[in-house]
Amino acid sequence: MRIARIRALTILCVLALVAALATLWAIKTDSQLHGGVQCEPGAIEIKTAPIPDPEEIEVVILNGTDRTGLAEQAAAQLEDRGFAIIDVGDTDEEYDGSALVKYGPEQYAAGLHTHAYFYQGHEAFDLEWDEPITVVLGDAFKEVRSTSDARQSFAQSGGISPPDGTCPVE
Repeated sequence: MRIARIRALTILCVLALVAALATLWAIKTDSQLHGGVQCEPGAIEIKTAPIPDPEEIEVVILNGTDRTGLAEQAAAQLEDRGFAIIDVGDTDEEYDGSALVKYGPEQYAAGLHTHAYFYQGHEAFDLEWDEPITVVLGDAFKEVRSTSDARQSFAQSGGISPPDGTCPVE
């Protein structure tokens, strides 16, 4: 082998090594590793994805009306759709609408998913909420939406926008 060929191979190896080191350095010092989300100081992180499956979501159903058996009816319908019902009962908290879905930062994605199953339901997100997702049924409640209707409602809601005081993470 000639000396010129050896010198050329040596230069190529050195250039490949420099390129590999430059690539590793660029990856290690990349400022976009965290998806570009910069949380403000004091903001509470909420998990926005993935949306959990119904069997992973624990729900408490409370009847906020005079109608007997309403919570049991809704619980049975949610169980048919795969939700884990952990408690059913009555509450003194009256609600005029269809359903009030209460949840906190720990259950953010699950709370949005649960909310989609209640026609004309309202969300009650609370930064201090540390209990399971709680649904208070009101006088306007008729039935729990079907899974396909809930998915369509969720898709048409315009996506997930984090509430004030929170920072979305995946």
